[in-house]
Amino acid sequence: MKKVLIIGGGFGGIRTALDLDKKLSTKEAEIVLVDKNNSHLFLPALYEVGSAVGKWADRYHVELRRTVNIPYADIFEGTKVNFVQAAITGIDLEKKEAASGGGRIFAYDYLVLGLGAETDTFGIPGVSEYAYKFKNLDEALFLNQKVNEAFQVAKEGRRSSPVGFIVAGGGFNGIELAAELASLAGNLQKTKTVGYNIKIVEAAPQILPMISEKERGIIRKRLTNLKIEILENSKITEVGSNFVQIDGGQKHEADFIIWAAGIRASSFLKNIFGLRLDEKGKMLVNNFLQAEGWADVFGLGDNTVFVDEATKKPIPGLAYVAVDEGKVVAENIERLIKNKQLKSYQPFYNVWIAPVGGKFAVAHLTKRLTISGFWGWVARELVDFRYFLSILPVSKAVSLLSEEISVFGKND
Repeated sequence: MKKVLIIGGGFGGIRTALDLDKKLSTKEAEIVLVDKNNSHLFLPALYEVGSAVGKWADRYHVELRRTVNIPYADIFEGTKVNFVQAAITGIDLEKKEAASGGGRIFAYDYLVLGLGAETDTFGIPGVSEYAYKFKNLDEALFLNQKVNEAFQVAKEGRRSSPVGFIVAGGGFNGIELAAELASLAGNLQKTKTVGYNIKIVEAAPQILPMISEKERGIIRKRLTNLKIEILENSKITEVGSNFVQIDGGQKHEADFIIWAAGIRASSFLKNIFGLRLDEKGKMLVNNFLQAEGWADVFGLGDNTVFVDEATKKPIPGLAYVAVDEGKVVAENIERLIKNKQLKSYQPFYNVWIAPVGGKFAVAHLTKRLTISGFWGWVARELVDFRYFLSILPVSKAVSLLSEEISVFGKND
């Protein structure tokens, strides 16, 4: 019997585990998934947590956590996957062992690394100290608490100036967050209690450079309607407690500086002796998603770099891309165990959906089909529901989607 160890319960890790559960019998493999948390974080909805409206109390806190946290116990119920909550502190590729902080040793025949990513500050002074980060649930909840507190102060008449936001980064994450903040602020402004201003600061010549001009135009118009100012060609050189300094001398002030400017692979990878990384610290993998030089180690998701042969560029770190990688990793582990030829990974990443505040989204479904507005939002909800159905029983998937719409719909 072979031992398969999966480290990281993100989109790719979960898909690998569930597919292996279907492909291999208990006589063929023992499947262990290790994660430091007891639940799977549904990252696409994280921006909703940061901008959700509600009275900050224990009940509200629990509601927000529940909408984006899916217990591993629910995901792996009735499967052969053994979930272990532990923080991995070291991996020895030669010995084929991983150690946890509690002293437990996990031996493996095949290792899958899905450690995810962390915030990249690019070495800019002040980012670590002053900017709100937005990569995990605790960071999103902290931002949510502070935003709601700021509007509550204004509502009580203890503040007369507008609440200011600067979102650093004009990618999908930054735009989604800025738009939701505008929806929240707009709803509160209807009560004539407070004004607001929101700026998206992007270093590149334009926001979302990877999409078409037509689609970018739809998103720009929506952001303008939400009273969001877009600053392009604006490289941030310093962050303070209430300002960002732009290359060239311009300074912009705000109550909240939110960092959505980029991510990097988990720094833990640098501690794995013998693992080959690129200049950005990401795992180098071959066409079978095996780590270079290690046939028994696989990588997927944000901690790997895979160059698309068609474009000669690294593929993007999207959730459904990690899921597809997980399927290929599971199949190749099965093929190794059964002494079959490995399957090459053929990346597909031409679909994206960008929520832009409230029940409005832009959905690029095919090269010729893009829908926007309410039906774009419907498409996003259907995609979420499809994912929930792929990892949960129908009743729990329906319950989760219903709760997500109920809690986050308060902004719409």
